[in-house]
Amino acid sequence: MRATPREASWQPLGVTPMHPEHPCAHCIVASAISTVLQHVVGNEVGEITLTSPTAAGVTRKWTRLQDYSDEVSSSRIYAGFHYRFSAEAGKEMGKKIGDLTVATQMLGAVADAQQKR
Repeated sequence: MRATPREASWQPLGVTPMHPEHPCAHCIVASAISTVLQHVVGNEVGEITLTSPTAAGVTRKWTRLQDYSDEVSSSRIYAGFHYRFSAEAGKEMGKKIGDLTVATQMLGAVADAQQKR
């Protein structure tokens, strides 16, 4: 990317896997979950807390579902597993999957949840 200057000393947090680049699966799942939940409860939530099963003692908290989805995407870049374009493609795919799920499978549940808000 021309807008991103090269940093020769940058090292990823994880070991970059030896596979071709593809849309980020973690980003797809996080965005799909976030999108469905936003339809049901809105973007602002009391608090979401997740504890990592692989990083002992690491707990993350969010009050906005979009922040959760964005952080998952950023983490895949920081780890050295994906490029930003792969994370963005994954987030876009996940949003479409979430929207389609709501439109085809959850119309009644979303309407009921929105009435209660």
